[in-house]
Formats: sequence, structure tokens, C-alpha cells
Amino acid sequence: MVQQHIKHHHHTRPYSWPAIVSGVLIVTTLVLVSVQIFQARRIAGSRPLHIFGKRKLHRVVDYTEYKDFLPELLEHAEPHFVAFTSGVDSEGRPWCPDCAAAMPLIREVVLGAGGSLLEVSAGRREDWANRKHPLRVDTRCPVRYVPTLYYWSEEGCGSSVANPLNSDETEETLRLTVAKFVQETAAGQRYVDRLTREIIQSGGKGCGGC
Repeated sequence: MVQQHIKHHHHTRPYSWPAIVSGVLIVTTLVLVSVQIFQARRIAGSRPLHIFGKRKLHRVVDYTEYKDFLPELLEHAEPHFVAFTSGVDSEGRPWCPDCAAAMPLIREVVLGAGGSLLEVSAGRREDWANRKHPLRVDTRCPVRYVPTLYYWSEEGCGSSVANPLNSDETEETLRLTVAKFVQETAAGQRYVDRLTREIIQSGGKGCGGC
């Protein structure tokens, strides 16, 4: 008796040209991205490389240690700002009325613009009353009043705004002052242009994107 061997042929569906082209494009894109990342790492050297953009930073520190946190500030999202403000009283509120009025708006504008903010406490009222306070006598980045808002870069402190940030001004005027300062110092960075334009055009009433 002769056994009949039947061969079973497995028919595989051939790949379609669109699928092949799509696969080639994906592989090519991955190769190009890998090359760009390698080149970016080589250019960055020891600096951290952020593929998907840097994160915002908002930190509150004491004046005795704020310079230790500047490298961390500069590693986070631009634009970078340092706000010098008062400490708090026994009830946990800023002892400086100007700071109580201006700081929420500084946070609103700077962080709303996608930037990073380092808040520096000048300490107690009696500490700030000392004319030899370290912030007052700093020759590179002096702070004569609280609050004072500095624009910061790799080169150090840049322009600042202080006197107009007082509690006698309306909320709209304070917000407008901060927005104009951020626009002047950090135009073109992150969401600065869109956000500051909204605030300025509204007369300081606010911004929908904050």
C-alpha cells in the first residue's frame, strides 16, 4: 500500500507596497532622530540634554542659600527669573504689603509664560531693616527694595524691576508692569510673546492662558 504524502502549502500574503514604504519611512526617521540626538549630546557635552523640552521650576529659598540654586534654575525652562521678596510673619503671611500684592502676579505671569521662577526670601522684617543685609550690599546683583524681580541668564543677573511693584497700584497695573518687564527681557522665549501680548492688550486685566 502506497502512502500518499500530501504537502501542505502555506500561502503567505505578500506585503503591499504602501506597507513596505511606510516601514522604510519609519526606520529612516528613527535613524535620523538617533543621529540628531547623538550630535546634540556631543554639542551639549556635560550639560543635560532635554529631548522633549525643559520643565518649569518654581522654588522658594532663603537668601543665605539662593546662589546655590541658580545652576538648577538655569537647567530648567526659559525664561529664568529671580524674585526677591520678604519673609513671612507669625501668621505665615508676607510682612511686606508690596510683596503680598505683587508676588502672586509675578508667579502668574512668569510661570504662565512657561518660564522658571526662583523666589528668594529676604528673611524677617528686622533682618531686612539692616542696611548691611547681604542682598543690599551685593555689588553684582543688589536688591534695594522688596519685591525686586530680576531676569537671569547664564551671564548672571540682568535687568530688574522694583519700585513700581508696590501695593498702592491696582492689580491690573501690577500685572501690566510684570508683563511688560517679561516681554522686554525675554521676548521670543517659550510662550512669552503670546501671553504678554494678551495681558498688555487687555490693560492688565489678565490672560486666558495663565
